[in-house]
Amino acid sequence: MHGFRKLIRLDEAISRFIGILEPIKETEEIHIRGSLGRVLARDVVAEVDIPPFDRAAMDGYAVRAEDIYGADPENPKVLRVIGISEIGKPFEGKVSVGEAVYVHTGSKIPIGADVVVPIEYVDVVGDKIFVRKSFAPGDNISRRGEDISRGTKVLEAGRLIAPEDIAIMKALGIRYVEVLRRPRIAVMACGSELVDDPEELGPGKILEYSREIVIGYSKKLGAEIIDFGIAPDSKQEILKKIQLAETQVDMLITVGGTSVGKHDLIPRIIRKHGELIFHGVAIEPGKPICAGKIGRLPILGLPGLPVATFIAVRTILLRAIERISGIRGRFRYSTIRAVLGRRIWSKPGIRTYVRVKLIRKNSMIVAEPIMIAGSGVLSSVVMSDGIIEVPEDSEGIEEGKEVEVILIRDVSTV
Repeated sequence: MHGFRKLIRLDEAISRFIGILEPIKETEEIHIRGSLGRVLARDVVAEVDIPPFDRAAMDGYAVRAEDIYGADPENPKVLRVIGISEIGKPFEGKVSVGEAVYVHTGSKIPIGADVVVPIEYVDVVGDKIFVRKSFAPGDNISRRGEDISRGTKVLEAGRLIAPEDIAIMKALGIRYVEVLRRPRIAVMACGSELVDDPEELGPGKILEYSREIVIGYSKKLGAEIIDFGIAPDSKQEILKKIQLAETQVDMLITVGGTSVGKHDLIPRIIRKHGELIFHGVAIEPGKPICAGKIGRLPILGLPGLPVATFIAVRTILLRAIERISGIRGRFRYSTIRAVLGRRIWSKPGIRTYVRVKLIRKNSMIVAEPIMIAGSGVLSSVVMSDGIIEVPEDSEGIEEGKEVEVILIRDVSTV
């Protein structure tokens, strides 16, 4: 076969593929403790006030503001202490003229009091206090509903639930929350030369490992994975697995068999039995990407060489999982600014992804390109701290320029 008929830009490829994907609608109710990283199915609206009562913002004395008006060190106001309001054990009486109640931080403000005098402005003599400073009504009090008032929309549907979201749901008295079902994704490698088990290695056989990148990132992004293993270079065998996937999953990801050789069957199978929406993307590495649909099943075909797989996963697959998950907003990778340590060359019209190592030199962070060519050198990704994206309209980036580095790992040693 000849080369690719036409390469489309990455943004167009993403737009076409997510255009055939349907967000998940099915929901399930789970305990909030198990909701981390899940997608909220419905808005969370507060049915209570937080705090549920006026409470002390600090240790001190709850009094009536009018009783301490004009207080100063030369003219302290004298009040009688009638009790204590503790957390979980509030004072049940009422603060009247000339009275005070000692309050702990977070404890309920007694009826009749409208200000808390901090302990540093009070001298205590027996059951009397001498207040040396006046305060206005409401000072040092957290009002009922100050954090969240009843009826407030606290969390919006489509939100990816974070630890602080779980905390606020618990604060609202919520124990169970409705979330969207996790996306189900089937992953299948293609190639008669591939084996999973080292014991199966023989003449002409190689271990398949690129699909581990797909499986790992898909799980990290919240998907349930069904591993369809390895399909040989057989149209019939590949089609059988596709038909099986159609009944079980929301999307099929294939790894390998997507280029233009005689054994690259994925785009031909999609074109014959469904709709091929593109074949070939103007990125490097990662050009042999295809996508389409057979029946109700969206299929994304990724290149089999591991570096190309890695780039395709972090670009197109990321957006696809985002779409079917029902998430509002976008996944974001962490980035860091750095100075480029060596010139990067790039072909016009091709979006290029360059692996870099980050090095701290004095007060600067320098991004050193890893000068290893080829999409099959997986160690070049493992050795990298990040990648630099060179846009299609550029022929490269000069040494010494400030660049944005997309970090590969969640933890950086720089």
